[in-house]
Amino acid sequence: MKALLLLTALVLTIAGSARAEGLTWWSATAEDVEKAPCKTQSAPSLATMESTLLALPGTRASKVLNGISFKNENPRLLELFSDLHKLDISLRGRPELNFTLPCDKVLCSVKKIYGDTEGVQLLYLLKTFGFNGSHLRTNLASAWRADELNEILQALADYPLHLYPVDYNKRLIHFLRGARYGFGQDIVANASMEIFDLWNELSAPERQQTFLHELGHTLAYRGKLDTSAEWLRLGGWQETRRTVNGVLYREYTLADPSKAVSEYGKLNPSEDFAESVVAYRFTGQRLKEQQPQKYEFLKKQVFASQEYLSQDQCSSSP
Repeated sequence: MKALLLLTALVLTIAGSARAEGLTWWSATAEDVEKAPCKTQSAPSLATMESTLLALPGTRASKVLNGISFKNENPRLLELFSDLHKLDISLRGRPELNFTLPCDKVLCSVKKIYGDTEGVQLLYLLKTFGFNGSHLRTNLASAWRADELNEILQALADYPLHLYPVDYNKRLIHFLRGARYGFGQDIVANASMEIFDLWNELSAPERQQTFLHELGHTLAYRGKLDTSAEWLRLGGWQETRRTVNGVLYREYTLADPSKAVSEYGKLNPSEDFAESVVAYRFTGQRLKEQQPQKYEFLKKQVFASQEYLSQDQCSSSP
């Protein structure tokens, strides 16, 4: 497990400036992300998020959830509130979260629990993208700030909305602030959708670039695309299998480095996939010219034919 986490974690080291065979360390730089066609320019406003949530269809209902007696409330909002507070594996076996609040509506409750802005953002994040950002359902997280959640919401909107939810109620947390991560001090984020203190020290474009890389891993997991036979072929990877004490291990060797999209993508097929997803979205023309087979694979398997080669394609984005 430790080795797996190390391989899938996004790290910043002095190797980040390395170049070989004409490849950059990342398939898309922060500047590429910032200037890409159809780039989302801002997160939705608080008013937009509230109106979206309040417009959810359904017959009103009353229900007690997490100690709160909700009255004449939208059933979808009740479901979202319940899902937001389902304990994850780190707190399994603990009593459910219980709140004492002067509220009988969901929006009032999340504002009291998380903050006037953050509560709405978290509910909207779960509803629109399927990610659970509540720090209360795990022992590994600190509360998100509104500005951080704005960047997350903006970044998620850079990918087609039809992709979401990738895995409903999947956690997306800011790891405990000030805590030392056991697998290294240079980790910005990882494929478990954990964001670390170092992320906050980056520029805004760099924060989005690193987050979107990790989102590429999440997109791969849904269909195990990053270790599929077709992806291994397209990426020039050779798989070796061996069994040790009854446990099957898969190891990968990049047999054809000419098919790599970045230096970081040479680590393993999973990083290659995540880097290629970022390339498709933010340096699509280059990917299409240099790796046309990878481009077509991602166009079909991930992006449902949505392309981002020019600004005039933005209107066709779901």
